[in-house]
Amino acid sequence: IQTQLFHILYHTDKPVLLGAPTGSGKTIVAEIALLRMKKQNPKAKCVYIAPLKSLARERLKEWSKRLGAPPLNWKVLELSGDTSHDSRALNNSDVLICTPEKWDLISRGWRGVSGGFDSSSASIGKRFVREVGLLIIDEIHLLGEERGAVLEAIVSRTRFISRFVQAENKVKASKGGKVPELTRIMGLSTALANPYDLADWIGIDTEGFGVDAKQGLYNFRPSVRPVPMVVHIQGYPGRH
Repeated sequence: IQTQLFHILYHTDKPVLLGAPTGSGKTIVAEIALLRMKKQNPKAKCVYIAPLKSLARERLKEWSKRLGAPPLNWKVLELSGDTSHDSRALNNSDVLICTPEKWDLISRGWRGVSGGFDSSSASIGKRFVREVGLLIIDEIHLLGEERGAVLEAIVSRTRFISRFVQAENKVKASKGGKVPELTRIMGLSTALANPYDLADWIGIDTEGFGVDAKQGLYNFRPSVRPVPMVVHIQGYPGRH
């Protein structure tokens, strides 16, 4: 899986949707995209959305060892209901690991106080939202669950901020190409039944017929598991 995705992850800035079984190395795929972002823009930030606090804490431990140690020395922070960081720590961070509700709350203030940024702490604390270069959403298939509305708000707001900042900076497209959005969105999931709907929503071109059409959409069957799994259904006689 990593071999098939490497080119689009490390040599382009296109959004990616990966549907693959558990244990197939989706985290490594996210790390390749993170390395690409830092190579292109060392000051950009990555936001990793984990559906549960336990998963966020697990990712924090793993990435603090891997990314926070030499030679990278990146600052990895966890943002959840149990943690609090000042604006300086947030602005100096490289990777933010959040729960959906926490990032939804923080990203609402991306415009600053009264629509413009001033020197107040409330404004400075939200300025880093515009510097996010990569948004990784783990378990994006939970979009259809009870908390799915929060994920929907996050992705829609991220794409809006990305286009707003691009228009502000007057970023022009290369010849014959579309302008890649400022914030790259990456969705990680198990195998999906409706990958085209989800891919179109995060910004992947699913309707074209050219070379670039459907680039970034990868939906692997459950049979590609590194360790094959055999499923048995056992029936038991009894009263309902």
